[in-house]
Amino acid sequence: MLCDKARLNRVLLNLISNAYKFTPEGGSVAVELRELAQGPADGTQADDGTTLGSFELRVRDSGIGMTPEFVEHMFEPFERERSSTVSGIQGTGLGMTITKSIVDLMEGTIDVVTAPGQGTEFIVSIAVPLLDPTESADDLADEIDATEEVDFTGKRVLVVEDNDINAEIAQFILEDLGFEVEIATNGQEAVDMIGTAEAGTYDAILMDIQMPVMDGYDATRAIRALLDPAKAQVPIVACSANAFSEDVLASQEAGMNGHIAKPLDVPVVIDTLARLLH
Repeated sequence: MLCDKARLNRVLLNLISNAYKFTPEGGSVAVELRELAQGPADGTQADDGTTLGSFELRVRDSGIGMTPEFVEHMFEPFERERSSTVSGIQGTGLGMTITKSIVDLMEGTIDVVTAPGQGTEFIVSIAVPLLDPTESADDLADEIDATEEVDFTGKRVLVVEDNDINAEIAQFILEDLGFEVEIATNGQEAVDMIGTAEAGTYDAILMDIQMPVMDGYDATRAIRALLDPAKAQVPIVACSANAFSEDVLASQEAGMNGHIAKPLDVPVVIDTLARLLH
């Protein structure tokens, strides 16, 4: 099957870790993957004729379960069941939000069956292309875009983002590509971090535009005005939900080297950073 292995793995790990955290000692956690159907006879064929396989991933536990009221909001940021049973369990409250986002990007579905004291079962359904049995792994590798093979190991990037979910998703994507990542929550914090760090600390900056305290445009101008040329010339890429031509032009006029639209598209991130850093 052809899919984004890292993202699907993140979904799996999020669901299993939650099952483990909320299942008391002596309980059980089960994981099951089924291929339900494949091929046009089952209605699983892409528009371009590619054969799809329909897969169902189930993660089931015998833990504390969840209330119907909580289930309605469980995929919202920072939502956690508020009860004495889970009050001591640590977590960011972002895991299920990210899980849902990844499943949505894969055009899949995620459902939950649960009740207080009766455990929980998550059911993820996706349809993904199947590799032609006659095609070898070497043939497939030859078809992969060269930008996918760029090695960013050891490169350090500063992500400037005031939204915790966006920051965590960007960090996950970049670390998966080999980057070391630091986070600044607004433009002023980014300027301060660049100003106090040694020259060459950061190989690139991903800069949100709309932020409190100082926006991305002003932060970029402030960095470009630093006296140390090595700091002032660090590559800066705008990351914005606004991707109209005037927004791209505004980022260029502020001194940015590129523009990536949100939500982040991994191939675009790879291509943009590869162009700037290599």
